[in-house]
Formats: sequence, C-alpha cells, structure tokens
Amino acid sequence: MDPKEPTILKDVLKKKGAKFGFWHKRLCKLTTNHLLIYKNENENDLDKVIEIVPTTVIECLNGEKPPRFVLHIAKQRPLTLYNDSPDVIASWVNEIRNITLQTPNMSMENFNIISVLGRGFYGKVMLVQKKGTNEFYAVKTVHKNRLVKAEKVHTIFTERNVLMKARHPFIVNLCFAFQNETKVYLGLEYAAGGELFYHLSNRGSFPIDEVRLYIAELALAINYLHVQRVIYRDLKPENVLLDQQGHVKLTDFGLSKTLSDFSNSTGTFCGTSEYIAPEIIARRPYGPEIDWWALGVLTYELLYGKTPFYNENKAKMFQSIRSDRPRFPRKADKDTISFISMLLEKDPSTRATFDQIKVHPFFKDLNFEDVLAKKYKPEFVPPDSTGIAGNFDTEFTMENPMDSLATPTPGDQNAFDGFSYIAGANELSESYSEGDEEDQPSILNPTEM
Repeated sequence: MDPKEPTILKDVLKKKGAKFGFWHKRLCKLTTNHLLIYKNENENDLDKVIEIVPTTVIECLNGEKPPRFVLHIAKQRPLTLYNDSPDVIASWVNEIRNITLQTPNMSMENFNIISVLGRGFYGKVMLVQKKGTNEFYAVKTVHKNRLVKAEKVHTIFTERNVLMKARHPFIVNLCFAFQNETKVYLGLEYAAGGELFYHLSNRGSFPIDEVRLYIAELALAINYLHVQRVIYRDLKPENVLLDQQGHVKLTDFGLSKTLSDFSNSTGTFCGTSEYIAPEIIARRPYGPEIDWWALGVLTYELLYGKTPFYNENKAKMFQSIRSDRPRFPRKADKDTISFISMLLEKDPSTRATFDQIKVHPFFKDLNFEDVLAKKYKPEFVPPDSTGIAGNFDTEFTMENPMDSLATPTPGDQNAFDGFSYIAGANELSESYSEGDEEDQPSILNPTEM
C-alpha cells in the first residue's frame, strides 16, 4: 500500500479473536483504500492490513450490544470489530461502504435490453446483453423510492450481500451491482432454462425421478446457506430457476435473513402463504428449520401439482398448516410419504435435518457428493433459449423491453451508499471451493447453527 494514503478514521476498537472469540483491544486506522490494525496505540506493531475493495462486504449487526460490525473479505475469515459508541460504529460502517463504491462506472447504457423476464412491486427483471460481447445477464431493477417508502432498503442490501458471499453450483451468481439516482440494479447470471414455476404450470407435475434430483440440489443449496448462517425464507417454484442443462439455481434473496453470532432465530412474519411454516403462523421465534418445511411443501407440489394445505380462505389454510397432516394420493409410495412427512413435522425441533435428508430412502441411488459435482444429468432439459427468453412467461416477455423512468427518491440518497459491486473473474467460478478447513464448514457435514 501507498504510505501516503490519507487517514479517514482512527479509533480504538475491539477485535474478535479468530480461534476462541476473545475480544482484543486494537488501534484501527482507515485510509482511502486500506484498514490497518495495530496491536498498540503507538502504531509500531502492525497486526493486520486489509485492502478495501468492491467485493468487501460490511455487515452492521443492528441491535447487538455493544455495537459492532463484521467485514467479509474474500478468502479470509470474517473480521468482527466493536466499540461502545453507536456513533463510532456508524461512522466506520458508512466510510467503509463509501470506499466500496469506488468501482468502474457501469449503467444500463452498457447493455442491450432483450426482454422482460418477470415483474414485482419493487421493479422487474430483464434479460440483457453486454454491448460488444456475447455475455447475457438477468438484471433486476428496483425502484429506490418504493424501497424507501416501504422501509425496505435493507432488503436489497441483504440480497446483494448474501449473493456476494454465496458461491454454490445451485445458487445464482451475482455478477455486478450498480445504481443511479432512482434505481438499484443487480446483475445476475442468466439461467436460460426459466422458472421452475413456468415448467410446472405447463406440465402440471413432474415424474418422481426428476423431483428427486431437483430436491437434492435444492437441499444442498439450502444447507450451504444455513452453514453461512443465512435463512432463505422464500422457497417456492417461482424462485427456483433452471440452467440450460436443467440443473436448479436458487434466486431472489430479498427475504433472506442473516443470523448474528449471538442468535439462531428471528421472528419476522414473512414468506409466501402456502409455504409458511407453523411456527411463523404461531408468531414464535424461528430458525433455519422453516426452510426444510418449505422444501417439504415444494416436494409435494412438484409431485402432485398442488400444495398440501391449500385453501382459498387464508385463515383456514393457516389453521390447516398448524394442525392437519398432509394427505397423499393413493399412488404415493411409502418412501415419498415418509420423506415429505418428516419435512412437514409441525414441531421444528423434530423436523428433518440435512443429515437425515441426504440419507433418506427417497433419494435411493443418489449420492449427494455426486449431486454436488453435477454428475447426474437432469432428465428434463429446457429448450435452448440462450440469448432469448423462450422459457419465461409470455405475460412478461411480450412487454416492451425498456428501462422505464422512475420517480426520484425523496430525501437522502445515503441509504444506498456502498451498493455498487463488480465480481472478479475468480468469484464467478461454477465450482464450490471449501478453502481453509477452519474457515469453511463442510457443506455436506455442517456444524450446528
């Protein structure tokens, strides 16, 4: 680093030890591109130098006492720092986020818009091609003013942060993120096979051998998130994409929740009604077990074309979710009934875990390590739609493909500081690398959350 880099901040913070979690007093100095950590206040015993780059993720642990934040740096252990003053922590979070904004300029002017792929309240997803290349992306556009009015700014940061850290064959890759005065943009890997919901709507249901592979791949993705201390919270066919070979890609992390070091549960009522777990309806604190419940609902829907507790009356459906056992068609085999039933246990403490899922007879003839390595070829391969949107609903693809005008955001734009991001080439590798054994719990044999 350049010794002439000006100092932006300098404070005494406490750093969490990597091995035993003890807190150590350190002098921390933030320059225009680096964080320097000294073992004493004389600045003569340098402990660590961290370069702040666009891929650096800063996570503010709101509500923790004392106030703290976590720096996530590629191929390094997360770094947790605290200070008794919330104002000091806020200053550090804001300044580090501002440094991460130093990315090459990017805008929608860099892309040709090909088609609309989907739409929601906060914005839409479009298929784009980077000008002068053969690179295709799914760009998610989100209106800032709608996020601000709904007090949901944190959700777009959560989605970006989870995807920046997630590198898994069955989770969609985040390639870049940028913003303008009215919108934020997430540039995602384009999964040309379309939504699982689209294919389910066209086919009605799937053969059991196809479902087995889909559910095994999703179980690996969900377990990976849990190892990273993330609850997904929104599993449904609309949020499962297929790549061109027919493998799944989990997407849409706007409802995801990152658990802090000191909490294994959360309490927000959220999710899609037919997939909500009993403990959420009961408004009890809940944990990652809700994702396994949703996997059970999804398995049932893919096999039988409907969710197990559906009722047009939402109150009756919620009552059914809390009290009824799922009813199975007569043709259902005992392994399928057993598998779905153990995922749809009302009591989260007795609900199936990943260790139980991967050895269940439902997955006979499937080895999960081979599933992770994509050694099994999906029976259903979507029609080739590279560069076109052939596997998405015409309700959206028939729209005029354009980046629409948006209402300016009221008030301060600082809420979106630090959003922009461009992934390095090594971050977009298809394969998952466990790295240092001490840093990365095994995604096949996770530690407890």
